[in-house]
Amino acid sequence: MRFDYDIIVIGAGHAGCEAAVAAARLGAETLLITSDLNRVAQMSCNPAVGGIAKGQIVREIDALGGQMGIIADKTAIQFRMLNRSKGPAVWSPRVQSDREKFISEWRHVLETTPGLSLFQDMVVDFEFDDNDRPTQIAGVTTALGFHFSAKKVILTAGTFLNGLMHFGATKVAGGRIAEPASKGLSDRLRRIGFEVLRMKTGTPARIDGRSIDFSLAERQDGDDKVEAILTADSAMEARVELTERDFHKFSFMPGVGRTLSPRSCYIVHTNPNAHKILHDNLEFSPLYNGQIKSIGPRYCPSIETKIVTFADKESHQLFLEPEGENSSEYYINGFSSSLPWDVQLKSLQQIPALRDVHFYRPGYAIEYDYFDPTQLTHDLQTKLISGLYFAGQVNGTTGYEEAAAQGLIAGINAARSIKGEESLVLGRDEAYIGVLIDDLVTKGVDEPYRMFTSRAEYRILLRQDDADMRLTPIGYHIGLATVERHEAMLSKREQRDALIEWCSSFTVKMGEKINAELVALGTSPLTSSVRLSDLLKRPQLNFDNLIPLVERLRKRIMGIDASRRAEIVEAAEILIKYDGYINRERELAEKSKRLEYVKLPEALDYNSMTALSTEARQKLTAIRPATIGQASRIPGVSPSDINILLVLLHR
Repeated sequence: MRFDYDIIVIGAGHAGCEAAVAAARLGAETLLITSDLNRVAQMSCNPAVGGIAKGQIVREIDALGGQMGIIADKTAIQFRMLNRSKGPAVWSPRVQSDREKFISEWRHVLETTPGLSLFQDMVVDFEFDDNDRPTQIAGVTTALGFHFSAKKVILTAGTFLNGLMHFGATKVAGGRIAEPASKGLSDRLRRIGFEVLRMKTGTPARIDGRSIDFSLAERQDGDDKVEAILTADSAMEARVELTERDFHKFSFMPGVGRTLSPRSCYIVHTNPNAHKILHDNLEFSPLYNGQIKSIGPRYCPSIETKIVTFADKESHQLFLEPEGENSSEYYINGFSSSLPWDVQLKSLQQIPALRDVHFYRPGYAIEYDYFDPTQLTHDLQTKLISGLYFAGQVNGTTGYEEAAAQGLIAGINAARSIKGEESLVLGRDEAYIGVLIDDLVTKGVDEPYRMFTSRAEYRILLRQDDADMRLTPIGYHIGLATVERHEAMLSKREQRDALIEWCSSFTVKMGEKINAELVALGTSPLTSSVRLSDLLKRPQLNFDNLIPLVERLRKRIMGIDASRRAEIVEAAEILIKYDGYINRERELAEKSKRLEYVKLPEALDYNSMTALSTEARQKLTAIRPATIGQASRIPGVSPSDINILLVLLHR
């Protein structure tokens, strides 16, 4: 057994698992330490991956060579593409996952990754180059008395740092139900000079599906039905299926897809009777009686917060989500609560479908320590201690996807630093991951951070369908994305671009037959011949309904690789339809990006720049932005302050 490593990762949640695998695959001897190896990548809250903007992050993780997308596909029991009624810039994939199989798949990946060692224990202290005046990380000490040395340490402790769970008036120390809290680490870092704050999150009750009356609930199926995405009428009036199954998934890797049996979710609604019970017992809610003082997630509020904030609403929608392919356990999405268990139970019993509900375990809230993320640089390394990285909820974020993305970047950068290579920093126009990290280290957080498409100013460039085109070349260049993945991306791009070029050169001739069909589809008839690409730009038209009208189009599409045909056709259609919007946004991004190349010296004395506003001097001194671009995004730094900086830098 060895006791010295290149990199040590503390915690095996979604951030820790991605960090450890990425670091090891990039050649660093890595040790992953967790308190329970049977709960790696545990889905502490809902059994799902993806969602609005989160789904884009998962596809980006996959495109770079990370693992979450592959494992989410393998363990999915329902898939849905959200926001399909809107433009493709905000389409977001989401899956319901089999919780146990998700853990099992991750455990398999961890145990089969060369260069990655696992150890079950609790880290209780850091080791530094100088314990009196530390500047460089040197290793860790565990509860069992083990000492491991390392050049880099990545802290991904999630909600475990001084975690405290609230079940009504009952308080239990822990990072997750039935798991102990991590003591000592945040206190040690506070003494060094780190700013340590508190946040709160919560989770709903888990219930026995056998106690649900599904006849009184609305069934919600996924996009898992076996159906043709695109069909075509040949001259022989035969229908040709272009795919055997809905092709959407997370991973861009060919051959990776959903294999588990799909399961339905169900929708129920709260009612005035349920609300009355909750309202009458607010005095027992830790959120309202002063027991909890930290800030909770704005965009995933508890049920007691909902009935107070939205007092005019008589009902709230709840989703009953299965926990696995063969499990009877259900998660009540929308009913997070820290109220006493009996209040939760009585309220749920007022919902007809849940009148006989049986708890597996009640909901609870949890408070935990986090670190102001403005204490980090863009590679997620701390400014105070060289070689120490933070990733995940310890940076004030919420969600498996945001955590996994940070873990991946921290693992990549720790490994690259050991080899003397430049850090990987993704731009805001390159990835949602870039937006996430830039928001954290530039603006900080005052509530649990959740990614939304609205946070990305260039979201037309950051679509889920082209994450491989944006990021797989980067992943391949740094050595994380495999040759197979890179070649699959090149093949897809070649076939996509060839189809776009063909559509741009092929002319659809005006005629009575096609005009009658166009009118039937709700669009205007042709007055002259037109390029097929121009026809596709009409909102009423797409490849699906044009194939029966243009025989040569059907033949052209049938020549595309059958295993990825629908994926390639969709990617081509999006680029054709939104070409103008995409080009305009790319021009805006290029103009804005110029400020990212104007570096700010590390030793710049902002306090001496009296032309700057007082707030700007304070914020710039505290955050120490690396570029003018980063400085321009700091709250409180005005455009006039940026102009002054440019003048002082002779720019």
